[in-house]
Amino acid sequence: MKFFTKILVASAFLTGLSSAQAAFINFDDYTISGYANQDKSGSATTSDAGFTLDLAGNTWVDVLFNSTITSTSILNFTFEATGLNAELYGIAFDTDDSYVYNDMGTFSFVGGSQASEITSANIFDNYTSGDGSVSYSINVGDFFTGAFNRLVFILDNDANASGSFASFTNVEVCDSAAACATSAPSAPTAVSSPTHLGFIGLSLFAIAALRRKVK
Repeated sequence: MKFFTKILVASAFLTGLSSAQAAFINFDDYTISGYANQDKSGSATTSDAGFTLDLAGNTWVDVLFNSTITSTSILNFTFEATGLNAELYGIAFDTDDSYVYNDMGTFSFVGGSQASEITSANIFDNYTSGDGSVSYSINVGDFFTGAFNRLVFILDNDANASGSFASFTNVEVCDSAAACATSAPSAPTAVSSPTHLGFIGLSLFAIAALRRKVK
């Protein structure tokens, strides 16, 4: 088993660590609904005893999930896409089941053929279908804060209503690295920033987004 780790952005010291442990989201405990006007075709199912959300087609879905994002909050998940390369792969925090294309600051995209075109969102990677299972650890608190009541999961492919597949596994939102149920990837090898943001500055103690690929 080989591990490839990539630092995508880094900033801020880890202070005031929470003692409360986060837990992986079990999607069987939630109602999965279409998000905004983007649930166009396909399906959303669960697997792995509820800890994996499987999307197919061209669909954005959400679950009602209360969270408060602070400057030290982290989003962890493992992602895999197969089939036709989609236009967007990502996760977003939301409050009202709607979004504005030019104001997507709470959206985190990890790939897709059109991800780089959305200048108002956070673009953390250039994942392409077939890249395999990749684990992400994103310090979302570096990019936005606030109270939210839903999580949005995105498999967007307007050009092809079927043939694209994506899975989100071991999703967790935690107050800090110390509170996360997962372990962050180790041995970082490179540094860059989201495509629409300037470099924020590397801290000795905090990594804002990590990418780990298991081959």
